[in-house]
Amino acid sequence: MKIKNIIIHAIAILVTFIFIFPILWMILASFKRRVDIFAIPPKWLFVPTLHNYIYTLNRGFWHPFINSVIMSTTSIIIAIVISLFAAYSFSRFRPSGTDTFMFLILSSRMMPAVAVVIPIFLMYRLFNLVNTYLGMILLYTMFNIPFSLWMLKGFIDQIPREFDQAARADGASTFRLLWDIIVPQLSSALVAVAIFNIIFVWNEFLFAYILTGKQTRTIPVQIVASIYTEKGVDWEYVSSLSTLYILPVLGIVFSLQKYFLRGLTFGTIRR
Repeated sequence: MKIKNIIIHAIAILVTFIFIFPILWMILASFKRRVDIFAIPPKWLFVPTLHNYIYTLNRGFWHPFINSVIMSTTSIIIAIVISLFAAYSFSRFRPSGTDTFMFLILSSRMMPAVAVVIPIFLMYRLFNLVNTYLGMILLYTMFNIPFSLWMLKGFIDQIPREFDQAARADGASTFRLLWDIIVPQLSSALVAVAIFNIIFVWNEFLFAYILTGKQTRTIPVQIVASIYTEKGVDWEYVSSLSTLYILPVLGIVFSLQKYFLRGLTFGTIRR
């Protein structure tokens, strides 16, 4: 049994290393000079430099970064609020055709983005939403709602209805019941839903590339737009910018990981 456990752990470590290695290589490259990045064989021991980060911060990093933060935060908050009310309605009142309607909502999220990017672009151009914060926030909210609604409904289904009945007996309104009774029990679930939405919006490239301009450009678009210079691929800039780009998401996930894991297992051992 010990040998089996050793083999399983070794395979797990190997697979983890395979997935982490590109990120590790990118972070190391962000501290290297250009000559060290192209060294053959690769240099694992080198004199680190912060010049790449100073150059990145002075080369228009903050504007697309702030754009990404504004679009991600606003769209996620709006999507979760709307999904919370909708999920509670579907869970507690169960209108006719709830299961079919829930499937149709989730299936819209499964549609490939490339299949709808042209119709959305034409619609946005008609309503003057191209290169606007409002347009991107509405778009990301629309894409976040189906998944958020599906997950939150499953979580609310696991909360006993006796809580609702007790609150109703005390004269609580639907809004007060939702805010004071349901939401506190969904704190971990809300964190899990928010993290999934953050990962999607923060990494979204296709719609940001098509629908944004210079003033509303996000970090993924900035990386692609600035990758080539007169000296070829600017690996120092790309590696340092990419490292700065992934740090917020990594920080959020690691700081909220206990709530995230609790949210993923919500309802599995409640009863």
